[in-house]
Amino acid sequence: MNQTPLNAIALFVALLSGSILVGPILNIAPEIPFAFAAMVLAFVVADTFGFQGKGMTLFLDGFARLSPQYCQRVIHHESGHFLTAYLLDLPITGYTLTAWEALQQGQEGQGGVCVETPANFSDKATAAQVERYCTVWMAGGVAEALVYEAVEGGKDDLRQLRRTLNRLNMNTKVHERQAGNRARQMLRSNWDAYEALVQAMTHRKSVAECYTILEQYCAVAV
Repeated sequence: MNQTPLNAIALFVALLSGSILVGPILNIAPEIPFAFAAMVLAFVVADTFGFQGKGMTLFLDGFARLSPQYCQRVIHHESGHFLTAYLLDLPITGYTLTAWEALQQGQEGQGGVCVETPANFSDKATAAQVERYCTVWMAGGVAEALVYEAVEGGKDDLRQLRRTLNRLNMNTKVHERQAGNRARQMLRSNWDAYEALVQAMTHRKSVAECYTILEQYCAVAV
């Protein structure tokens, strides 16, 4: 089971506990919270095993997006991925900023920047290729840390990075730290470009339009 259903179960268990405590005060029959919990757990189980947790991901992402601060954090996170991929000359095929957009485009999770990877990357990637992709994977969390001084997203990025490094028998801790340092340096050195990109992605500019904006601020570093 992935982390999203587990988080949902924890949330609803907390709500159930609260409803049991306040139920007598509000004259709510005890059967109602338990019936609600059974329905929720049935939905989580069906969603997890039938739809790989996509339904719960859509629900939680939609709920979180009631907060403008959350939406801006997502944009700042994905802008970090986008900018470093651009600077490292990695082809960007698209991006999504919500779970619904991701589902429509056949992506997993809550959205993200789509960077094209070689077909044999997992098995025959060169050291230089690994460094580039690891930098991009770390850049979202690094961007969050630079803007908000804390990181809330990026768990899927870290899983992908660590899974790739483990498959290639590379030192995970060393390369993760080095990639984070490279991403931090690249973002700080191109901060004007990053802020312009944040504005462009806020207004849902296309990849081509984002490229045009970035060309005004920085040269591609191959």
